[in-house]
Amino acid sequence: MPIRDLTALRNALASGDVSSEDVTRVYVERIARYDQTLSSYITVCAEEALEAARESDRAVARGRARRPLEGVPLGIKDLIDTRGVRTTSGSQLEGARVPLEDAEVWVKLRAAGAHLLGKHNLHEFAFGATNENPHYGASRNPWDTARISGGSSGGSAVAVAADLSPASIGTDTGGSIRIPAAYCGVFGLKPTYGRVSVRGISPLAYSLDHAGPITRSVRDAALLMDIIAGFDVEDDLSLHAPLRSFGGRLGRGAKDVRIGVSRSFFFENVQREIVLRAHELLERLAGEGAVIEEMDLDLSDVPGAQDIIITSEALYAHHQRLTGGGDLYGADVRERLLRGNGFTAVDYARAQRVRYALRARMRRVFEHVDLLLAPTVAFLPTPIGAGSVSLPSGEEPVRSHLTRLTNPLNLAGIPALSVPCGRSSAGLPIGMQLIGPELQEDLVLQVGEVIERLYPLEAPVLRNQRASEVDLTCAKRGCCAG
Repeated sequence: MPIRDLTALRNALASGDVSSEDVTRVYVERIARYDQTLSSYITVCAEEALEAARESDRAVARGRARRPLEGVPLGIKDLIDTRGVRTTSGSQLEGARVPLEDAEVWVKLRAAGAHLLGKHNLHEFAFGATNENPHYGASRNPWDTARISGGSSGGSAVAVAADLSPASIGTDTGGSIRIPAAYCGVFGLKPTYGRVSVRGISPLAYSLDHAGPITRSVRDAALLMDIIAGFDVEDDLSLHAPLRSFGGRLGRGAKDVRIGVSRSFFFENVQREIVLRAHELLERLAGEGAVIEEMDLDLSDVPGAQDIIITSEALYAHHQRLTGGGDLYGADVRERLLRGNGFTAVDYARAQRVRYALRARMRRVFEHVDLLLAPTVAFLPTPIGAGSVSLPSGEEPVRSHLTRLTNPLNLAGIPALSVPCGRSSAGLPIGMQLIGPELQEDLVLQVGEVIERLYPLEAPVLRNQRASEVDLTCAKRGCCAG
């Protein structure tokens, strides 16, 4: 059984308590046993990962200085380019593409000593939030495998929750890190826009795309952000801003932190059990010394504007592919892309005006409070294949309501962390998001650590799953070329 916390795993490797080869082998064996059911990976690099682990062990034995992630096996979302290993973006169109270069985020992780365990399943081209992939199978929620994992970084969250990878890197254009993190009971951080380079990551909507960590603890998220964040001169979307330790505020608690709560948007049309858990959390944070401030933040104009921008920019990114291979897209993604043809230049310009007004509005909000707290998703994980969900307003479409509470933060470009807050009466995880001013991920993580202490992380019990009899190699579901 692997050490579930990435930081503890790194420390165990550094102390010599375990070898990289032994750790990697345990992950490979767990993937072979459980992932036939969970479908958290598209490509598994078993032999390559084991050889990289052996080389790390040999190099350390020869006296090479240990790097921050020396010998750590990691899975990453399968739209992040990896040299010599296919990157499918969850699609048939790119199923055989083997990149010649690494994405910048993987360059940094490799330089820190990590090696590739495999590539995580996702909603096709990241354009969806259920992770029901028609080409590679639905990623299944480890708490109830009949339910969705959330997406689009669903495979990443499933693998981290089920201990099939110690952490992962996902992407978030409308909630795609935070939604599956909430549904699978782990941590997911969408940093400030441009904080992490997206060069070498298959784009969905260039002005909304973020990359960030999915982890089993707040300190793990800080550790990974310290490695992957920073200005990339070759990425024209990268943010040139000073860096400080993302874990620099950990341990400071929540005393005197002003936390804003807006009932007028983030708590409207939300399932009662989630609202009650939010109230409980706010009371417990007040008991930790936080100052809770009620406010009226009307964001009702934002989801429509975000829909226009994401759909228009996604159509721009996929225009050539749609012309030449539209039939190879899954039906839901093709339909969403083609909707972009219905928006005009005036629609797009109007939506951008909403974006600029939102950013100004959020700056004013953070003059009065330090953070905002809200549910990550308005409802608990739904059964795979369900098109509607029961909300206080009645039956509503799953797809559009999954991102309703997350996508405003993509439009604003500000950091948001989904934190697990225990489980529902049916045993399903509940997630809350902490929202902060731009560039203040360290403050978000500071209070996230308090919530982590109040609601200690739980691990799913993987029921009704038989160990696979198949020898897990790169041929399991794909190939690791080169």
